[in-house]
Amino acid sequence: LSEAPKYKLVTPSVLSERLRINASLAKRGIKDLMARGLVREVSLHASQQIFTRATN
Repeated sequence: LSEAPKYKLVTPSVLSERLRINASLAKRGIKDLMARGLVREVSLHASQQIFTRATN
């Protein structure tokens, strides 16, 4: 999960495909990255969650 903040587009499907994990674990990982301030929300909808890397 350490390389995920470097991705330009972060979604549960992107993480599950690249890291070979299931989508529920990818969603938990994204919540953790948001809590640490490494990714920011672009669009949040029940069917699709889109995030990008946080630029300070």
